[in-house]
Amino acid sequence: MPLEPLFSCANSAALLTWALLILLPRWRGLAQATAQTIVPLLLAAAYSGLLMAWWSRSQGGFGSLAEVAALFGEQPLLLAGWLHYLAFDLLVGAWIARVAQREGVAWVWPALILTFLFGPAGYLLFQAQRASRKLLQWLNAEPGESRGVLRSLKAWEPALFIGGLGMAALLVPTLAAHLTDGRTLDGAPVWIKPLKFEASLAVFLLTLSAFYPLAGTGFRLTRKGRFVVWGALIPAYLELFYIALQAGRGAASHYNTTSTLSSALYAAMGVGAVLLVFCPRFLAVGILRHQRSKESPTLEPFVLAVVLGLNLTFLLGGLAGIYMSALPGHFGTTVSGGEGIPGLGWSRLVGDFRVAHFLGLHALQVLPAIGFLAARLLPRMSARRCILGLSAGYALWVIFTFAQAVGGRPFIGL
Repeated sequence: MPLEPLFSCANSAALLTWALLILLPRWRGLAQATAQTIVPLLLAAAYSGLLMAWWSRSQGGFGSLAEVAALFGEQPLLLAGWLHYLAFDLLVGAWIARVAQREGVAWVWPALILTFLFGPAGYLLFQAQRASRKLLQWLNAEPGESRGVLRSLKAWEPALFIGGLGMAALLVPTLAAHLTDGRTLDGAPVWIKPLKFEASLAVFLLTLSAFYPLAGTGFRLTRKGRFVVWGALIPAYLELFYIALQAGRGAASHYNTTSTLSSALYAAMGVGAVLLVFCPRFLAVGILRHQRSKESPTLEPFVLAVVLGLNLTFLLGGLAGIYMSALPGHFGTTVSGGEGIPGLGWSRLVGDFRVAHFLGLHALQVLPAIGFLAARLLPRMSARRCILGLSAGYALWVIFTFAQAVGGRPFIGL
C-alpha cells in the first residue's frame, strides 16, 4: 500500500477510536476493546511491516538528535514513528478510561482529549487528577491521631488547597519550556510571565485555603463561601491557560489589542482578575461574621491581621490593577520601561504600576505574617496596636509606590 493512503487509514481508525472513548462513555467497553486491542494491533502490524522493509536502509539512529532527525528524514520510517505514536497513545487512552471507571475519577474527558492531542501531557493530567482525588479523600477524612502540620492541613479548604498545589506543579513543565525556548518578548523570555503567574496564583490559592476555616464550617454552604472557592479557582486557571497559550505563540497576553479577538480576551482577563480580588473581600466578611458570633466579639490579633490583609488585598491590589489595566501599558503612557530589577522586572528608569499592584496583592501574606509574630511575641493589646499600626504603614507604602508610578518615578532608580 502506498504511504499516503496508509497514513490516512491509520489516522481515520485512530480518530474514530478516540471519538468512541471521549464522546460515548456508555459504550466505553467497546471503546476500550477497540483502543486497547483491535486498532493498536492493526497499527502494530503496519508498523512492523514498515520496519522490516526500511530499517536496514536507514542512515540514522538514536544516539543523538541529529541521528534521530536523519532516521525520520526517510518518509517510510517517519510514518512508522507516527504509527508508533498513534498506537501507544490509544493504549494510554484505553488505560485512562479503564482506571477512571474503576476508581471513580470524574471528568476524565479533559485528560483523554489532551492525550489524543499531546500524548504524555494527557497522561500527566490524569495522574494529577488521581492524586488530587486521593488527597481530597484524605483531607475530608477524620483527623484521627494526626498531629502538627498534617492535622492543620486537614482543616484547609480542600478544593483551594488542591488548586494551589496544582498551580505550583505547573511550574515544572513551564520551567522546562523556559529553559529550552530562547524566544523573547519585549526584551524578556516568553515563559517568564507564565512562571510568575503560576507562582503568584499558587500562593494566592493556598493562602485562601489556609484562612478559609476561620470563617467557620457553615461558610462553605453560603453563596459567598462558594464564590470564594470557585471565583478563585476558575478565573485563576483560565487566566493562566491564556497567558501560557500566548507565551507559546510568542505573543503578549496583557495589553494585546492587535485584533478584535485579542481585545475581547484581554477584557475577559480583566473580568477574571476582578473576580479574583473579590474573593479575599468575601472571605473577610465571612470571618468577621463568624468571629462576631462567638462569646468574645473582639478579634484575636492573628485573626485581625488576616482580616486586614484580606481587605487591603481587595482594596489596594484591586484598585491598582484596575487603574493599570485602563492604561496603555505597565508604565502608563511610556512604551518601554528599560532595564528592570532582577527577578521582578520592575522598571528602574520610569514609573511602574506593577509595584503597587504586587505589594497590594501580597498584603494577603504580609499582614498575617506580622500578626502571627506579634501574637507570639507581644501581649494581646500590644499585639493589636502593633498590627493596626503596621497595617496602616503598609497601606501608606503601597499608596506611595502608586504615587511614584503616577509621577513617572521608578521604585528603585538606577
